[in-house]
Amino acid sequence: MTYPGLPDQQNNRPATVKPGVAVGILVAVIALVAFCITGFAAPGFLLRKGPGLSLPTPTSSPATTSSPTSTTESPTSTRVSRPRITPTRNPATPPAQGVQVIVDFLTKIAGSDKPGAIALACEVQKRFMDDKIDSLIPLGSRVQVTSVNGTSRFVLADVAGVAKGRSAKGIVISDLKADGGFCVTTFSIRTTG
Repeated sequence: MTYPGLPDQQNNRPATVKPGVAVGILVAVIALVAFCITGFAAPGFLLRKGPGLSLPTPTSSPATTSSPTSTTESPTSTRVSRPRITPTRNPATPPAQGVQVIVDFLTKIAGSDKPGAIALACEVQKRFMDDKIDSLIPLGSRVQVTSVNGTSRFVLADVAGVAKGRSAKGIVISDLKADGGFCVTTFSIRTTG
């Protein structure tokens, strides 16, 4: 039924966006967001990579500076190299007592004195030392300290010699105890030959 003077009311559906248009808008928004993220995350990607960009060349011999330097490898690529920073502080000399505990430990191993070697270990490590000695540096092994590093609280000694009848090298570490003495914390010795 229609009334005169009123518009036809058969098509009263609300206006909707067609699925194709909605997908197109969504793809455009995702592309725009990806472009913006990439533009901020990798700012150089928007720059032209041709010969239009030139880097300044040094006019004299390069001086040591703390800023990065650039070198041009070809007209289309640039490599930035960072300067090496070398610490100028003097390393601390490891305490002689910490080194001596390591030497005594290795002497006990060479003399087949397993209880004496285990006695030089830190309390929390003693229960592991028996098996560790058997597997890594069996009694009778002749291993000596070759160099030492460390601080006032620990000593790390590089060691080398003969274990299991073959050439061996590794490390032994001693730590400062609460009473001021040192004890062997751990060691790792591997045969190399």
